[in-house]
Amino acid sequence: MSIKDRLLAKSGNIGVAQPASEEPQSRERDSTPKTGPGQMLAFRQQMLDHNKQVESLKSELEKFDGAQPVRKLDPKLVHRSRWANRHDDSYTDPEFRDLEERIKATGGNVVPIKVRPREDGEFELVFGSRRHHACLINNFPVLAQIDEELSERDVFLQMEHENRERKNPSAWEQGRSYQMALDAGLWPSQNAMASDIGVSQAHVSRSIAAFALPGTLVEAFDSPNDIQFPWVKDLTGLSKLDPKVLAERLRQAKDVAERTPKKVFAALMEDGPREAEAPKAARKNTGLVSVSVSGKDTKVVCKKTVLTAEQQQKLAELVDDFIQAQLGVKPTA
Repeated sequence: MSIKDRLLAKSGNIGVAQPASEEPQSRERDSTPKTGPGQMLAFRQQMLDHNKQVESLKSELEKFDGAQPVRKLDPKLVHRSRWANRHDDSYTDPEFRDLEERIKATGGNVVPIKVRPREDGEFELVFGSRRHHACLINNFPVLAQIDEELSERDVFLQMEHENRERKNPSAWEQGRSYQMALDAGLWPSQNAMASDIGVSQAHVSRSIAAFALPGTLVEAFDSPNDIQFPWVKDLTGLSKLDPKVLAERLRQAKDVAERTPKKVFAALMEDGPREAEAPKAARKNTGLVSVSVSGKDTKVVCKKTVLTAEQQQKLAELVDDFIQAQLGVKPTA
């Protein structure tokens, strides 16, 4: 061994270059706190960060608070509610055909209908019957909002409001719907129903009167939907006529050639076209008799005339005969 080798062995190879290590010379410091207080501070910071994330997520979730799922359904799985008020004729009129063409153009309804789940896994229609029917007959999936928390009264109210905002039901359809709700006990009275729905009690009463018209009068029109609200009072009066008089009015309505609702109504009210009558000789009016209406009473006044008891009786009989003939009022027993 040389002197150099012996010196290096004794000095532990001091000063001799060591081979480069395969590991990097510098390492990242471990940031994990080593002391108890440091670990507590780090844990506290983590909790603060997590709380911020939770609050952010809650804020995003609140944007969807009360939102209901909307998805496309097979229209065959959606069934009419017991409160449905649309007559079948509502799915054949020009307005429905226009709606159907728009739905065809978009491949389905854009505005969702509303449904609620049934126990059998299918759905009950709340509103949107015309949109649903258009999708059904054209084999389109129907876009529907699903609401699981509706009571029977909720279903009726939402259907009522939605229908009036879109295509108002006819007087007859509206009356049928109101009568069904009252019969089922959804409301104890017409007043209570009108208050919740947001319509007048007179509107509810007139609608129900339209639905209560005798079938023979309703059938005089081409569709129950032809009956208009302003006509209901007059049609109700017609139903009280003598059967022979009413039968003649119905015959006149049936014979109307141009069958518009207004012309059918006019024929029923004897305002339709008549066969020409022989002109009557003009009569002179003395001006001594005047007739006026006050409330539900019609008054006949004979001016400057004093009638005997016998003449008064005769006049009363003449007026009574006139009322029976013109209005079909039956004499009291």
